[in-house]
Amino acid sequence: MFPHLKSARVNLQLLQEAACRQLVQQLTLIEGSKVIVLDDAMIGPLGLITKPKLFSDRGIRLLPLKPEIRVPKEIRNIIYILRPQVSLMETLVTQVKANMLNGRQFHLYFVPRLSCLCIKQLENKDVLTAFGRIDELPWNFFPLEYDVVSMEMPHSYREVTIEGDFSCLFQAATGLVQLQRLYGRIPKIYGKGVQAQLVWEKAKQLAIDEKTLYNADRGAIDQLILLDRGIDLMSTLATQLTYEGLIDEFYGIRQNQLSLPGEHFSSYNAADMANDYGTGVQERLLATSDRKLIMLHSGEHLYSELRNRNFNEVRNVLARKVREIQLHMSVSREDQSVQEIKVLVERLPQLMKLKEATSVHTTIAELIDRQIKVDSFGEDLVAEQDYMNCEDIDRPSAYIDDLIARRTDLRTVLRLICMQCAAGSGFKERVLTHYKRELVHVYGLEVLLTLRHLEKAGLIRLQTESRAYAVLRKTLRLTLEGNPEINPTDISYVHSFYAPLTARLVEHSLRPLGWQTLKSQITNLPGPTFEDFQVQLIGIGGRHAAAAGSKGDGYMLHSRRVVLVFIVGGITFAEIAALRFLAAQEDNNVEFLIASTKIINKHTFLDSLMSS
Repeated sequence: MFPHLKSARVNLQLLQEAACRQLVQQLTLIEGSKVIVLDDAMIGPLGLITKPKLFSDRGIRLLPLKPEIRVPKEIRNIIYILRPQVSLMETLVTQVKANMLNGRQFHLYFVPRLSCLCIKQLENKDVLTAFGRIDELPWNFFPLEYDVVSMEMPHSYREVTIEGDFSCLFQAATGLVQLQRLYGRIPKIYGKGVQAQLVWEKAKQLAIDEKTLYNADRGAIDQLILLDRGIDLMSTLATQLTYEGLIDEFYGIRQNQLSLPGEHFSSYNAADMANDYGTGVQERLLATSDRKLIMLHSGEHLYSELRNRNFNEVRNVLARKVREIQLHMSVSREDQSVQEIKVLVERLPQLMKLKEATSVHTTIAELIDRQIKVDSFGEDLVAEQDYMNCEDIDRPSAYIDDLIARRTDLRTVLRLICMQCAAGSGFKERVLTHYKRELVHVYGLEVLLTLRHLEKAGLIRLQTESRAYAVLRKTLRLTLEGNPEINPTDISYVHSFYAPLTARLVEHSLRPLGWQTLKSQITNLPGPTFEDFQVQLIGIGGRHAAAAGSKGDGYMLHSRRVVLVFIVGGITFAEIAALRFLAAQEDNNVEFLIASTKIINKHTFLDSLMSS
C-alpha cells in the first residue's frame, strides 16, 4: 500500500499493515451503512495507516469532528476515531445528541488507548449508553518513512515536564514492546535521561509480562539508543538549515504533507491536485480550492535526493536537474536511429515526471530563498550561532534587549533567551532577573506564566557549577568551523557548523567501546546514564524477526547493524538528516530506525510549551 516504507531489514510496511488490519477487523464487526468521524489530531495519522480507497470501496464517508456536522438519516452507524482527550468529549456529546435517531448506533475507538476519564465524562453527560462499541486501536507508532516512525504526540514533552502527566511515557514503552513483537527482541539497550529511563523500565516490565511471546529467532534490531529530549534542548531551538528542515520551519510538514498557496505554482489546478501527487485522508478532509497539497516522502526520488542536504547545496542540485532535462529534451531527432528514438519514447514519462517534480521543488526553494533573505532571519542566525560558540553568554544580550525594545514576536525573543540559557547551562541570577524585568515591562504580566512553563520544562533555569554544554562543545566537537555545506564531511552541516548533541552521541556510540567511553563524558548532562541487555529468558521474539537469521551466522557477521534511535520528547528533521548522514558512511556499517514522540521544530516545540 505504501512502497516507500519498505526496507530490507526492518520493513515498516509490516507495522502499517498490522494497523490497517486492526481497523478493517473493527469495521467488519459493524454491520450496516457507516461514516467515520475523526478529530483534527487523527486526520493526518489515519492517512499514514491506510488510503481513502479502503473507505470508498466500503461506501464509508469520512467527516471531521465538528459540532455542526449533521449525518444523513440513512446512515445507521457513526464511528468515532479520537485521541483520548477529555477536551474532545464536549464536542462529541454535542454531535451525538444532534444525530440521535431510532435504530442508529454510535461506536467509539480511542487511539492508542482507552481513557477512563473520557468514558466517565460521557457517562456524566448521559450519552454513554448510546455507544454500541467502545474500544481502542493500539496504534502506538505511525510509519512516516522506511526509517522513521512517530507516535504523533506533539505535546509529550510538555505533558511530562509541565503537567506531570506520564501517560505518554507509558505509551512509548508500549510502542517499544509492539516493535519487538513485530521485529524481534533488541539485545542491547543504551540510554540517557530521566524520561528515557522511565520508558525503558516500563518497557522491560511489559516484556517480562509477555515472556510467553519469546522464541529463539534473532531480532532484526541489534541495538536501542534511548535519549531524553531534555539532555539536548539546544538542537530543538536551533534553526535547521537542511532543505526538509527549512520547509518544516517556514511552512510546516504534517504527516508527510506540505500545503502551500496554489498561486505559486504556474500549472496548478485544484481539480487535478490529487492526480499530481496522490491523495490521502488529509486531502479529502482539509483540502481547499486555493491550496496545493504536496506529498513529501522517499517515494518521490527527487525529494529523497534533496531533503537531507544543506539548502545551499539544494540550489546546485536543482540547477543540475534542469540542465539534464533540457539536454534530453533538446536532442535532435534527425540523426537518431529508430532504436534510439524508441528508447527516448520509453523514457519520456519518466522525464516528464522528473520535470514536474523539479518545477515543484524549484518553486518551494524560491519561497524558502525569499524567507532567508529577510534581514531578521540572518540577524537571528548570527545571534544563535554566537550562543552556540558560548560567546557573551554570561551577561544580557544586547541583541535580545533590542528585540524586546522593538516588541518583536515573543516566541522569537524567548527562543534566543532559551538558547543563551542552554549554552551557559543556566543563567546567573542577575541576568535572569534582567530578562524577566524587561519582558514584563514590554509584554505584560501574563508573560510570567509563560516563563514559569519554560522554567518547569528546563529551558530557563539558574546556573549551577556544571557547564555541561561548554565542556561537551569541545570534547565532542559540537561546533566545527570549516565543514563544507556542499559535499560535507561531518554532521555539523545540518546547522552549518553545529552538530546536534543527540546525533553526536549516537555517532560516538558506534565506535568500539563507544558507549563505555561516552559514559564518563556525559555525566554532567541531566538524568541517569543506563545500559541493559535483554537475555533470552525475559526477551521478546518476533514472528517477523529478521529473515536474515535463517541465512546463517556468516550473513549476520557481515550485514549492517540496525540501531533503533528513540528520542523521547521529539526530534527535528536536522537530527534525522544527521543520522542518515552517519548511516551513509560505509565505515559505520549501520542502518538506523529513527523513532520519536513527534517530529518537531523550534516553533512547534516552543508553542507547545508556551500555550496556557
